Amino acid sequence: MKNKKTIINVLTSGGQVALIGLIYYFLYRFLLDQLGVKLLGVWSVVMSTSSVANIADLGIATSMVRFVSLYEHKNNLKRIPKLVFTGAILNIFIFIPICIIIWPIAYYLLGNIIEEDYISLARQLLPFSLICVLLNSLSGVYGSILDGFRKNYIRNSIFSFSSIVFLIITIWSVKRYGLIGVVWSQVFQSFLSLILCIVFSIRIIKFNPFKWNWSRIIFKEIFNYGIKFQLTSITGILNEPVTKMLLSKFGGLAFTGYYEMANKLVMQIRGVIVSSNQSLMPLMVKESVSSSEGRPKYSILSISFAGVFIISLISLSLINILSPFISSIWIGHNEPIFINVLLIVSGCMFINLLSAPIYFTLLSMDKLLPIIISQSLMAFTNLTLGYFLGSYFNGYGIVFTWMIVVLIGSWYLIRSVDFTSTFGLILNFRFITFLLLIINGITIFLVRYYPEQMLIILIINLILTASVFIFLFINRKKILNSLNYDIRKTN
Repeated sequence: MKNKKTIINVLTSGGQVALIGLIYYFLYRFLLDQLGVKLLGVWSVVMSTSSVANIADLGIATSMVRFVSLYEHKNNLKRIPKLVFTGAILNIFIFIPICIIIWPIAYYLLGNIIEEDYISLARQLLPFSLICVLLNSLSGVYGSILDGFRKNYIRNSIFSFSSIVFLIITIWSVKRYGLIGVVWSQVFQSFLSLILCIVFSIRIIKFNPFKWNWSRIIFKEIFNYGIKFQLTSITGILNEPVTKMLLSKFGGLAFTGYYEMANKLVMQIRGVIVSSNQSLMPLMVKESVSSSEGRPKYSILSISFAGVFIISLISLSLINILSPFISSIWIGHNEPIFINVLLIVSGCMFINLLSAPIYFTLLSMDKLLPIIISQSLMAFTNLTLGYFLGSYFNGYGIVFTWMIVVLIGSWYLIRSVDFTSTFGLILNFRFITFLLLIINGITIFLVRYYPEQMLIILIINLILTASVFIFLFINRKKILNSLNYDIRKTN
């Protein structure tokens, strides 16, 4: 039963992000047709600027996943209602002042980075964007209860449903009110997600969300964990807004719009993989507090790392092989900026995805120092190198900067854990790993120089990749015996 729940959580986590990716495909196509690429760039910059308010995030939602899992593991369920109330109140009292402070700062910044004709509109969007940040943070608090009890499938269903509602309302509102209709729809989506998360959380742990249930002891637990997480929050959250601001300044709104589309496509694939990994965090927490005796041959980290490597390599390669086709149907023509940015972002995100299992493992073990150092390196490099390269190479300089930033931060994180714990499983299949890298690398290279042969190259890639997996399937018994892994031991 527990194995079944784990599989459902992983599949629904990936499915939810995949569905949102599909929704954003239709949304971006609709916005391009209705508003144009420059207004899409305005929306992208405003949303990224307001996301700076997430510096108020003390890692409350993440810490609650960890503590809910621990309380359940120790059969101490009475503390969970106090944990939820304390986390929600702490979230509100931190986020509201931060949003109030950020509003005038962002108002001023938009006047300096947005093209003059669009400044007024960008400033109109800002307060609604900040409201979304606040509501989404509260949804994360209540959604963490579902994650902690390994009911991620409920949380995934909630956000999938609210995303569909968002798309429907956006299509209606944009036709009547223009770009501001998008952010109005986002506010409604965020509010709907929050209400549904609260309702389902109440059904699981039977608590009154309006009853005063503050706990000083739990506050200290959250705060002690969160104050360390805050440093990762500040440095990590600043990366995307800084990148978008620099892109708008040096590349222009049109370049920013195409970057947003390429980045969104890659990030949706990343989201599918990361979300599936995150659903394993309760198992990682339990593995970290259990005794070393009787543990399986390969850790959850080693297995998830191998899975992420294969899935991210294949999926990111496929979208780059299909990039001329994607550009034609999404943008309406073969756009070199979109195709080039997609390749660069895909390359750095492949390395970044390899660090995702390590990130969640460190969180589950309450070892945040490597994450803090990694995010700090990224933030410093992004700000300093971005301004320099942007001055000389315009938009592409910022994109290359982001590639360097991600590679530095991800590689540091990968090196921060035990080599055997991370690479143990994948090293047993080093020949298969190398073969998949060669197949996908060569086919991506070929489609760059022979885009008119895209379909033939795609078929070759699929046949060769399928051959590798057929070989693995034929030898599955031998492989399973060598793994000697029984996931039931971790439950």
